[in-house]
Amino acid sequence: MDWENSADLMGCDDPAEVEAAFERGEPLVGVAVMGLSLCVPDAHGVEPLVVRAMRSGSREVRLQGLTALSHKVRLTGEVGREALEVLHTLLHSPDTDVREHARRVAGDVWIFVPHMRLPAWLWVRATVRRVRWGLEYCWWTITGKYK
Repeated sequence: MDWENSADLMGCDDPAEVEAAFERGEPLVGVAVMGLSLCVPDAHGVEPLVVRAMRSGSREVRLQGLTALSHKVRLTGEVGREALEVLHTLLHSPDTDVREHARRVAGDVWIFVPHMRLPAWLWVRATVRRVRWGLEYCWWTITGKYK
């Protein structure tokens, strides 16, 4: 696999090769993790690498790990406890871009994973968002600015 070409890495389907790339410190390992999440249907085999990317010291790899989690959830409808814990941590990240991306991924998790498998914090988050939307809708309706 050519570790200098991100197009090649998006077709990555070998978890062992990505694990070795993490050990070598390849700068484009996050792209390979995204490729794995798209190409490998085994959610449990890919998730440890997705979690590793989300915990990376590199901001870019963390963002790519979040994207990989989103792809994995959309394709398989599954997410593990460890990935949810890291996602919860990233929702409170001081980095605005990471925090916003984590919010979008949390939305994907809520949409694509059966709700009974999700932790209480995600239920609370979804409920707060629903109530906030309802209050905003009421406000705009009352003020006549909603059309």
